[in-house]
Amino acid sequence: MALLAVGRVARAHGIRGRVMVAPYNHASQGLERVTALWLGERRFEVERAERVHKGYLVALRGIETRDAADALRGAEVRADRSELPALEGGERYLADLLGLVVVDRGVERGKVVGIEGAGGNDLLELDTGALVPLAFVKEVEGDRIAVETPEGLFDLPAASRKP
Repeated sequence: MALLAVGRVARAHGIRGRVMVAPYNHASQGLERVTALWLGERRFEVERAERVHKGYLVALRGIETRDAADALRGAEVRADRSELPALEGGERYLADLLGLVVVDRGVERGKVVGIEGAGGNDLLELDTGALVPLAFVKEVEGDRIAVETPEGLFDLPAASRKP
């Protein structure tokens, strides 16, 4: 079984123990069909997953109170790749980009450590603190992501790099 990171638990929702999952790919419909999710090393059966504006509301077997759901806040959510929709040739899940090296015009800029949602354009979060919009990705090959960013983006202090 191959587990794929698909998002994070954003918060508890309501009083019955549901969690709001913020997916790495905000356009994905894949979590509606999975039967189990892993949060950390724990496996949870999915009783119900429903797409909502900011992600998915998910009911997990064994999580029945708001406090239990709130204890999961921030946990990475993983799913069995075999339960997710098949990809067409050349496509990758956003989670597949985690750990890849970002190269801008031949210069290594850091490794992808996270994916942040930013409205219509997700951002690659690098271990250097930089955020690179997916719109700047030109090619993904092997363990490298080739990007073409505006001149000077990587010269900015880390706190001001957000596009």
